Amino acid sequence: MDLRPKESSAVFFLLVIFTLNKFSEAQNLCSADPISFIKENNAIGDIVTTITAEDGVTATITRQTPAGLFSIDGSYNLIAETVMDFETFDKNTPHEVNVECTKADSTPTALVLRIVVEDVNDNPPAFAQSQYSLAVDELTKVDTSVGLITATDPDETDRLYYRLVPEEYFYLQAEFSPNILVKNSLDYDKVQKISMTLYAQDTPTGSTGVVSHTTSTTVEVNIADIDNRPPWFQPCTETEIVTSKVCMNSGYEGTVNANVIGPLSLTPGPVYAIDGDKGRDEAICYTFLGGNEDNTFEINIDTGTITVLEQVRVPGPIVLTVMAYQKDNADQFATTTVILKVVISSNYPPTFVKPSYEGFISEDAGVDSLVLESKTSNRPLRVQATDEDFLDGYNPYIKFEVVDGTEFSITPEGFILMAKAISAGTVNLRMRVVDTSNDESSTVSLTVEVTPGVPTTTPVTTIMTSPIVTTDQTANTQLTDITTTSNPGGQQLKAGEFSTEEMAAVGASLAVVIVLCLVCIGLMVHRIKGHNTDWKKISEASIFRSTLGGGSGGPKEGMQYSNEGFQHDGDSGSVNSNLAADLKNKLESELKPQQRRGLSQENMTLSAASVLQTTSSTPPDSSSLAETIDGEKEVKPILTKERRTEEGYKAVWFKQDIDPNTKEDVVIIPDSGEADGDHEEDDDSEDEDNLRTDLDSEDEEDLTSI
Repeated sequence: MDLRPKESSAVFFLLVIFTLNKFSEAQNLCSADPISFIKENNAIGDIVTTITAEDGVTATITRQTPAGLFSIDGSYNLIAETVMDFETFDKNTPHEVNVECTKADSTPTALVLRIVVEDVNDNPPAFAQSQYSLAVDELTKVDTSVGLITATDPDETDRLYYRLVPEEYFYLQAEFSPNILVKNSLDYDKVQKISMTLYAQDTPTGSTGVVSHTTSTTVEVNIADIDNRPPWFQPCTETEIVTSKVCMNSGYEGTVNANVIGPLSLTPGPVYAIDGDKGRDEAICYTFLGGNEDNTFEINIDTGTITVLEQVRVPGPIVLTVMAYQKDNADQFATTTVILKVVISSNYPPTFVKPSYEGFISEDAGVDSLVLESKTSNRPLRVQATDEDFLDGYNPYIKFEVVDGTEFSITPEGFILMAKAISAGTVNLRMRVVDTSNDESSTVSLTVEVTPGVPTTTPVTTIMTSPIVTTDQTANTQLTDITTTSNPGGQQLKAGEFSTEEMAAVGASLAVVIVLCLVCIGLMVHRIKGHNTDWKKISEASIFRSTLGGGSGGPKEGMQYSNEGFQHDGDSGSVNSNLAADLKNKLESELKPQQRRGLSQENMTLSAASVLQTTSSTPPDSSSLAETIDGEKEVKPILTKERRTEEGYKAVWFKQDIDPNTKEDVVIIPDSGEADGDHEEDDDSEDEDNLRTDLDSEDEEDLTSI
């Protein structure tokens, strides 16, 4: 028997009656349990209890409270005549039924029956409200309670179990305790309101085979923004550090005209700050912390606008430190810098040379290609600007900008470049030239005609223009033209690359150059062979010089040598004519490379008259000449130490006369070979060069016979 706390007194009373009835039942006609139980929600006709009686005994209900709840059938069963409800049943006053048992010739027996209605789980739990609203400050500590929400169940014996969904920011203290606690740190900037559902169930979660009822309610938690952040200057970049958040501002920049008074224009501007606690939006005030010691500037305390009050007397730059603080809490503040460049106003802004510009470019020219002046020119379009504030019009502080459009860009030098691929058509742009020292500017229109590219099915002739080089007396060589190369199919070539057609054109050009070189060489060879006689004379002169210088002692005094072999230019049978060819190669080998080149270019065509003039007759053969030299016989020299006037002597002099009194010697240095060293070779070469130069006179008056 399940005894509830609230029914303890009534039950005790019933037990006493039950004991007394048992004690006297032997003398009674009938008997029954004094206390009976019936579950609520019973069916009509359900047996509550059974009365035990002797045969022939009649049991009758004489009174019941409340009336009409029970009856007795023929089998002495007390049955229910209605459906019992525990929720309307008075737990302190059970239902009472008085029964009387009678029998002929016997004393009637009276019974008092009390019926207790038992509770069953027939009602769901319920919350007092369908929705609850709670409030909590951001950054509240974890495990802090924000509210307790409970449900009720008419079935008093039921125990309720709770669930909270979702549990991202909050959780329940226990399954049977709906105390809502903070689970994670709250940030107003991330979330301002959290909505959850709280469930209440009259059976444990996961129970099976039993009747279970569930109810729910909505719980909304509003996050309150607290005053934990200072003002933030705008624009700024937010950075989160653990649970703190800061917003970094890079400051402000601007220019101040030394002669102009009024509000400043800043970039980014104006000076402006907001409350870092966006949910609070506290009023912000502004003031100078530094840089305005001479009170040249003023800042509006409410708007942050900076105004120039008087002419700036410093060259700059000027650095102002500005503080922004909360009007109601000056402990919340932030600082920033304002950097001002001081400029002097000018009388004229920079202007473009032309009122408008027009350019041309092919749609397949490629990114970073130059816009050209015309369709038929390779000269790039260049925009220029002048500034009348400068004597020569050149302002070193100007820069060019493309105001609108992203198809083209402009270099600092004023050349227009294609910035991205563009279809054929006309692009209208505006360009601006700005004086960076004072921000004065002017604009001009630019029209670029994008011509159709070369179709991929049409072969294209490669056009190569050679660079044009201009040179003056004071400047270095400068490249003044641009080479433009196109290739078949419109295929883009990287800088420095050549197509197959271009390489073929280069090869053809080189072949023409080689042919021309061969023709020139042939002409030179023909000219050299045409003057073979001159070569022979030069060779014989070399033999003669060697003869004069032969021997270690040099020419012998008193010896006279004949020059008869040089009398006839065309004499192929002269003394040394047979040795001319061999000596020709030897003479060239003794000269330095520079001298050989000079000889080949300048002295290869020496005429016989310019070398020597002779009046001798047929020269003797080589054997007679050798005998004459060895025997020191009558051989007259071509060169002597002194000038002779007698007949039979010939001498060569070189415009400037030789004074006989000076006793200057004219010496021909003999060939001593390679063993004499580089220095002697240089001397020999110089003498030979001097000899050739002197002999190569333009008229015959330079050669005088004595």
